[in-house]
This record gives sequence, C-alpha cells and structure tokens, in this order.
Amino acid sequence: MPGILDSSAPTAVSEPRLRLANCLWEVTSPQTILAASSLGATERLQRLLERYRTLLASLGLLESLEAVVSSQSLVARFMLIHSPFEFLLAQLDEDRQREREDHDYLEERVKLICLTPCWASRAPFTMTLRKRCLLKPVPIHYTNLILDLREFSRNEFGVASSNGAVRFPGESSPHDFAWDESLCLLRFSMGHAPFLLRNPADYVVYSSKNVIKAEKILSEDSSTYAIQYQGEVFEEVVGIVEKAQALIQAYQPALLTELRFFVRAFGMDTSLEGIAKTLYCSTLTQPGLVQMAPYLLGAPEGMKVEKRGDPLLAMLVAAQIIHEGLHQKHYYLNRCGDTEPANERQHGFIRPEFSEVQIACPWTQNQTRCLHLFFTLALSVGFEVLFLEHLLHTQRLRSEEQDFFKRRLKRKRRYVLALLVQAELLRHCFSAEGQIVLGELSRLFGYQTT
Repeated sequence: MPGILDSSAPTAVSEPRLRLANCLWEVTSPQTILAASSLGATERLQRLLERYRTLLASLGLLESLEAVVSSQSLVARFMLIHSPFEFLLAQLDEDRQREREDHDYLEERVKLICLTPCWASRAPFTMTLRKRCLLKPVPIHYTNLILDLREFSRNEFGVASSNGAVRFPGESSPHDFAWDESLCLLRFSMGHAPFLLRNPADYVVYSSKNVIKAEKILSEDSSTYAIQYQGEVFEEVVGIVEKAQALIQAYQPALLTELRFFVRAFGMDTSLEGIAKTLYCSTLTQPGLVQMAPYLLGAPEGMKVEKRGDPLLAMLVAAQIIHEGLHQKHYYLNRCGDTEPANERQHGFIRPEFSEVQIACPWTQNQTRCLHLFFTLALSVGFEVLFLEHLLHTQRLRSEEQDFFKRRLKRKRRYVLALLVQAELLRHCFSAEGQIVLGELSRLFGYQTT
C-alpha cells in the first residue's frame, strides 16, 4: 500500500468531534452521548430531509419533521436516527414506480416511526394511517404501545397531537404520556383497547424460527417473525433477557444503562435443537434490533444448553447483548460523525481517503473487512471479553463450563489482538480523533504498543 505509507498526517483534533469519538470507548450516560452527538445528529437529519424532500412531502411528513429537526429535543432526533427511518426511505425512493407489493405498507411504517419523535418534540401534527396496509400488529417505536388495527372498524386511523397530548380515534379526551428518560421511552397509561395494546416489557419482543439479516425488508417483517406481548413465548424471552440484564447490572450498571438505551427490540429464535444459519446479528441499516438464537450460542465451542432455565443461558445472552448492543451504540455515533448515507461503507472516524482500506477478520475465511468497521468490531468483542473474564472469576461454574469459558475467551482475545495490531499498523489512516480512541482501546483492553 505505497499510497498509504506516503500519506501526510491528519489534521488537528476537533473538540466536538473528540467528544463524540470518546463516547465510543467510554461507558457514560445517554445524556452525555446525546449532547456530544447533537450537532452531528441535526446535520444528518437536515441532509436526510433534503435528500428525500419530495417523498416526505408526499407522505405529509415534511413540515412536522422540519419542526423536529429545529426543536430543542435531542431525544426526538435520536429517535429518528436510531431507527429504520433512513432504511425505509431508501427502499421507497428506489421503488418510485411502486413495483413492490409492500410499497404502501412501507409508507405506513415510515409514518409510525415519525409518531414518537413528533410527540417528544411537542410538534403539533395530524397523521392518518391506512388500515388495509397494516394487517398485523406493529410497535409504535419508543412507546409501550403496539398498534393492532385488525379489529378497528374504520378504514383510516387518525392520530392528532397538540401541546404534548395525543388523541386517538374514538377517545373523548387526549392522552398524556410519561417520559422515561433512561430508556428513551414514552409510556401511556391508557387501558386496553382493541387497536392499542400495551406492551408490558420495556422493549419489543419478536419470536422467530430463523434469525435473518434482511437487506430489502425489515427483519421483523420476515414471514418467520411474530411480535409477542403475552403468552408462553413472550414470558420465556422476557425471562431470558431479564436474567441476562441482571448479570450486566451486577457487573457494571452504567453499561447496562447504555445498552438499554440503544436496544429497542429483541428477535429470538428459541429453538433448543437444530443448527441456526445465524446465531446472532444486528444490522447497520435497522438499528435497535438485536437478534439471536440463545440456546445455540455455545455451539462454536461445542457447548450445548440442555434445558430452559440453565444458568449458563443467561451468561451467554448477557455477553451477546453487550456485543450487539455496543454495535448499536457505534452505529448511532458513526452516523452522527459521518456525512454519507447509511450503508456498509461508512468511514466515521477513519479518514475519508482510506475508507476502503482492508483489514482481515480472524473469524472469516477468504474475506476482508474495510477498516471503517474496526471500531465496532474491536469495541463489541473487547467489551465482551472483559465481561466473560468477569463471569469466569465470579460465577460458580462446573469444570466443563470453566473449560468452555476459557476456550471462548482464547478465541475472542485472538480476535481483539489481531484487530488492534492491524489498526496500529494503519494508525495514520484514522482521523486525529480516531487515533486517540485507538490508544484508549489498547489501554482499556490491556495491550501496549511497542
């Protein structure tokens, strides 16, 4: 790579960019992250509104979203960026001839994503959803409500908002909501209605027969996915997640607060047997959703969870929540530090001219990954390693479980070391802020440069 070796040094550190970059490796509060990302989030949404201006105007959303972007609400902008909003707009924009069968449905999904940011910013608006396009229950993002229009008698479902209160069809008075700042969640206390179901969990639960990493649809819209809000499957998934979160809480409460802020939904394949094509994943274009096959997570080291309720299950899921949740955090920060549309070629804190420099990943064969993925890979695996080491030293483990943890740690440590060595060799490809974060990561994970 002669062109890289001859490169000049990066420019001086920018204080706002450094604050944003430091959020990558620091375990801090959501409020600190929102403050550091405020300028980048606003600029990204402004570009987004300009790029899709005609489309948003046709959906009747443009004026309301302009009010959200110009409001004082950091959270409202976060809700738009940390959602599939940009992904759905890109899908609609590519289908201007309306050839997709689900085109109308995607339009209603975009509207639903815009509801809560408008409520949070207190921007007045009126929205109409078409029942014929919403024939299955769907969540209202960042609320405790699930919209189910199957029993709704009218063809259109109208929602109006003014002065922070929301009015639904057939309701004599508007509904207030309580704002849960720690979870970025708007809670409605309204009673059960046929078309508005209250989700008893602080996150959306999907069951799946096959975890997928969808590229043209929302993963949760796959035919094998079903939204859950009651019953045995719901209780099983919530039980797994809550036990896992308790382990993270005991390990580092501030880390759990971060993870709960960035993870809005879980998609779980709860099969006890079989071989899952994908054991776990999260997707850059569909932020907030963490997917996994919890009972099969030990498969790479030959460990099998024999029964439901096995304590090892909560440990594996907790480690995976840390891994995927930190991906989610990085996706958001990267979007606020990057001028490009959301895709697999973002560079974030990599210098733009080096965004396509390749790195090798120890867990893939005959494949390379672009350097821009370094931070999300190193962060997620590095923090997972620290947590697994904590479990190995604090939990009562059988001898075979101890051997399993040691095998997994050996494999994961090898990943982190390989990533850090490659990044150090290509240090000049990082921005000034990225170079500082690279040093902090090496220090955090116990490595020294020579």
